[in-house]
Amino acid sequence: MIQFKDISKTFKTKTETVHALQHVSLTIEDGDIFGVIGFSGAGKSTLLRMVNALEVPTEGHVEIDGKNIDTLPHKELRQVRKKIGMVFQQFNLLESRTVYDNIAIPLRLNKADHVQIDNTVKKLLKFINLEDKADVYPGQLSGGQKQRVGIARALATNPSILLCDEATSALDPETTEAILQLLERINKELNITILIVTHEIQVIQRLCNRVAVMEHGQVVESGSVLDVFSNPQQDITKRFIQSVIPDTIPDAVVQEIRAQKDNYKIIKVRFLGKKANDNVLYHINKTYPVTTNVLFASVSELQKTVLGIFILQIVGDDASIQQVMDYINSKDLQWQEVEI
Repeated sequence: MIQFKDISKTFKTKTETVHALQHVSLTIEDGDIFGVIGFSGAGKSTLLRMVNALEVPTEGHVEIDGKNIDTLPHKELRQVRKKIGMVFQQFNLLESRTVYDNIAIPLRLNKADHVQIDNTVKKLLKFINLEDKADVYPGQLSGGQKQRVGIARALATNPSILLCDEATSALDPETTEAILQLLERINKELNITILIVTHEIQVIQRLCNRVAVMEHGQVVESGSVLDVFSNPQQDITKRFIQSVIPDTIPDAVVQEIRAQKDNYKIIKVRFLGKKANDNVLYHINKTYPVTTNVLFASVSELQKTVLGIFILQIVGDDASIQQVMDYINSKDLQWQEVEI
């Protein structure tokens, strides 16, 4: 378990004081794939570097498995760091060393014997599906292959935590998907907790089970990916999520509605899980003296759960519309009125 307890971090220069983190508290459970998202300068990379004490808090402290790592003597901190792997945006491979030697670096630094190094490197090359690249140099690899090598190097010391700092930002969409599949395997098969910071909401949607949204050094929203994506509260979260799960009425449709003379109400309804299969619209149209127009609809999958978003125009008299709203409330659906 990783716990950030009221973390603040201040950097001072000759001309200004930068508050990179402000009273951040988060808990990452064992086995999580936890995503931290925010725009550049939000403080997410600074937060990540707190986990292996590459940055030390100005206030608050970080605990790993109940141990305050900020106060550990250097020898004990080294032992903690051995259980934490790190993957970087720009791969950070040594161009003068082969793939084999790059993966072996942390093992040699830990003074592992030749047999252990050879067994571990070959096992990892097989795991990342680059067995045929052992004697190749990084300059001969694609970006995705370089990142696979970086991931293998991070796994060499058999860590329990893997930190990923914008691990897919330098990759194209197809390669990104392959790396996310690899990270998913690492989490499931090796039981490694993953903390990933990114500005790519698609990564959070595809990979993570929990998320924290950061802005100006603060966590403004956090929770399960399903909860945050299905019902975002903060403007920044809504902007991120709308880029992958749009939920607004097209402008052309808005203009058509404004020209109508009918009495109506427009609502945005969210259907989660089994509720997405309920015949709500069929029941409304069959039971109540109203007309329903679907102005927008999207269906997504989050954590193997279906999320459906529908924007409905309900046309009818006030009493009939209220009956429909009572029915929707009885189905325990999330909804909100939309003003146009």
